[in-house]
Amino acid sequence: MSDNNKLTLRKLLFALLILIFSFSVHAQVMNTQVTTVFANFNTTLLLNLDNSALEFEFNTFEDYHNGVGSHNGDYYSEGSIAATTNWELSFMAAEPFLHDDGVTTMPLDNLGVTVKWTGYNKVKNNAKNHAKALESSEVTIIEQQGNKSNTGDETANSFIIYWQLGTGDGNMNSQSIFDQDLKKGSYSTSVEFIVSEAL
Repeated sequence: MSDNNKLTLRKLLFALLILIFSFSVHAQVMNTQVTTVFANFNTTLLLNLDNSALEFEFNTFEDYHNGVGSHNGDYYSEGSIAATTNWELSFMAAEPFLHDDGVTTMPLDNLGVTVKWTGYNKVKNNAKNHAKALESSEVTIIEQQGNKSNTGDETANSFIIYWQLGTGDGNMNSQSIFDQDLKKGSYSTSVEFIVSEAL
């Protein structure tokens, strides 16, 4: 065998050894552990509402005929919603509108609300121009507008609820308090506001 062939054979053998060594390095035994990571994105809906008691006083014939309170009037509650999901706001009577005699009731739809939206989100305000009457089941007053998101903090979702009694506005009772000839005295009810995820 010539020296040239021996040199070529040595180079080939050397390259083969390097190749075998590199395979053995890559074929080393390995030990691994796997950690599972979970991320839970829970829905947050926080309703902040001034829940101070409201007292409507009926003293004059005008009060009995025209009702008390109005949009942008003296009877109001400020509120806001912080939400990580799209939401809707509704209200309902938690109990009958009961006279202090414990028996006589006044129709719930004598009480109504309008809403002035003060947040920067775009929403569908169902009580913007005309009052929504109180009912024994939920009445939606604010909701998502189309596919526009209403998620956000209190500044994005702020509003003022204006209360009225006996005005006949919107879908409220069209008979005046005078015409209904209700028993004189004090009536009271609890009104529940519910914020829920828009589905």
